[in-house]
Amino acid sequence: MSRLDRVERAVVAVTAVALLARFVGLGARPFHWDEARVGYWTLRSLEIGVYEYRPVAGGPFLYVVSRRLFALGLTSDAAARAPVATIGGLLPLAALLFRRGRDRATERDRATGLSDTETVALALLLALAPPLLYYGRVLRGDLPLAAFALVAVGFAWRAHHRADRRALYAGAAAVGLALTTSGFVLAVLGCWLLAVLLTVDEGRIRGEETTAIRERVRQVAARVGRRRVALLRGTAVAVVVALSFYVPRGRTDLSAPASLLAALEAGTVGAVQRFLAVRVLGRHAPPTYTNDHALLPYVAGTAEVLLAAALPVVGLAIWGFFRERYAGRSRPLVNFAAYWAGAGLLLFPLTTEVNQPWVAVHVLAPATVPAAVGLAALWNAAAESIATDEAARLAVALLLLSAAGVHTGAVVAGEVYDAPEAGDALPGYAQPGTEFRAPAAAIERAVTAGDGVDVLYVGADLAVADESTLDRAPVPEAARGAFSARLPLAWYVERAGAETASLDAPSAMGESAPPVVVTTPAHRRAVADRLSGYERYEIEQGLTGQRLVVFVES
Repeated sequence: MSRLDRVERAVVAVTAVALLARFVGLGARPFHWDEARVGYWTLRSLEIGVYEYRPVAGGPFLYVVSRRLFALGLTSDAAARAPVATIGGLLPLAALLFRRGRDRATERDRATGLSDTETVALALLLALAPPLLYYGRVLRGDLPLAAFALVAVGFAWRAHHRADRRALYAGAAAVGLALTTSGFVLAVLGCWLLAVLLTVDEGRIRGEETTAIRERVRQVAARVGRRRVALLRGTAVAVVVALSFYVPRGRTDLSAPASLLAALEAGTVGAVQRFLAVRVLGRHAPPTYTNDHALLPYVAGTAEVLLAAALPVVGLAIWGFFRERYAGRSRPLVNFAAYWAGAGLLLFPLTTEVNQPWVAVHVLAPATVPAAVGLAALWNAAAESIATDEAARLAVALLLLSAAGVHTGAVVAGEVYDAPEAGDALPGYAQPGTEFRAPAAAIERAVTAGDGVDVLYVGADLAVADESTLDRAPVPEAARGAFSARLPLAWYVERAGAETASLDAPSAMGESAPPVVVTTPAHRRAVADRLSGYERYEIEQGLTGQRLVVFVES
């Protein structure tokens, strides 16, 4: 095994820092509502022994991986987030995929890849950009999707420029994984298509002859045609990887061929049909259109998050892109990533149902490539200024580098590791504060191993006619409001192994109560009057002031 060179060692060191940054205090924040849904439904799927892909619950990646962890008893908040943290922590290694080759590399490879300084800069941005760091510590599919998409592009670039079949198959596997993470993958595919078209059209804008552009496109098409067998194998790899996540769990009997065929149908045609019915037809076909939002406010919301939480990356990306464009180089790789980010700023807000900060992750991940070009240029300017004694140029470069570092450090300290506040840019409104820890621990201590009810929800806002209707997504419409009102506490109740029940009003409570009673502030006094020897906790469910009152038997 060959020894690592200095660039590879630097990227590995950055990756170690990235992993540390994501795992330190990983369980400090309570679960966000969306994390609680994933955790709750995963635990319920283990309890009932069945899991099947449901589009309203997101892609199957997190559920399948979490089932493995939870089955081993690793159900803490930190353990549940560990897969996402691992993916985010290892993402800086992807910078090496874009590094220009040496030795046997082609001239085209050397001309289009990233330099050594740019490669290290890309690793740093992927490790420390605050939105990537924050959502690398959250049980959502956004960071895995962005990571797998960027890795897929990196392997595709290597496969194209170095004729590396192993890179082609690795990229295909990354695409297969991306298909399992989130419905946002359709927006990623749309961004890639737009980025390819704009990158190809780049030459025409610069005044290049149309015949030359056509010839270059023809050559690429010819190369693709010569590799059609490898591409077909790559497609098979992507399909197999995706299928391994979409096939239902708990309904397959290896001794019954009909069961295997039914599982394959559910994981292929059935999964596509459900996705289209929910995510496409269900949202964009009258009269069931539910994604009724104005585009500009959603774009503005994403842009606001990017500017507030990742201003240095945005500024460096813009400068890096235009520097490439007007410096006479205009590398297709850098242009593609910049166009991908620009298209994402429109397509992701268009496809999302809610205007939330995690959308920025999908724009920021590709933007790190042109941003690395800008960051490396600043670093090179500072180094050259020291060598040539250009004090003014050195001062400007150091000032910009320091400003970028200070802004990033302030956001990381104030939002990634600090308690969430209403004015923060990165936590969603459904992110509760740390006061959830005390009642969650009390509930776990109070839950018994008996057959009776452990947790009683009291109040019309929390009650459901049948608790089993909450076992899997989609929750029936009649129970949807109550399920949302219980989040994220429902995750901690389920994690404790509690049996639950609910009542419409305090007046329906009997003489004896279970160890834990949960209600709303409106019923606080009425429930308290019916309990004796209980400790009361009031918890905020998010950053909007919505509260629950939890009574735990002392």
